[in-house]
Amino acid sequence: MTRLHVAVLVALVRLVASLSVATLLVAPASAAEPDSVGSLTVEWAMSRDAQGYPTLQGYINNLYEVPVDNVTIRIDGFDEAGQTLSSEVTLIEGPVPGDGRTYFEVLAPDGATSYRVTVDSFESGAGGSASPR
Repeated sequence: MTRLHVAVLVALVRLVASLSVATLLVAPASAAEPDSVGSLTVEWAMSRDAQGYPTLQGYINNLYEVPVDNVTIRIDGFDEAGQTLSSEVTLIEGPVPGDGRTYFEVLAPDGATSYRVTVDSFESGAGGSASPR
């Protein structure tokens, strides 16, 4: 093996080693944390309670294996023209298990003709918090 071959091999080994270290430094601190986009979804339907108030009933679905807690949902109410009438953030009681779901039922803002319901924030089982925004 010539000196040129040895120098090239040494340079390649150094390059691979430095790329490996750079990859470790850029990798997430905890791969077990739910990401803020897509790990939690909401399925819901609008109904009326016994007094006739609009009520949203549904589930928070946790698509990741780590449980989450203190989930808040944002309920946006719209008029017939699609203009925002209201926007409220509501805490959902109880944890949402990993790879599971939790039922919720909350009063919806009155006067809207349509609603959008999204996860606003949550805390992961490891104590970290996240917001999809």
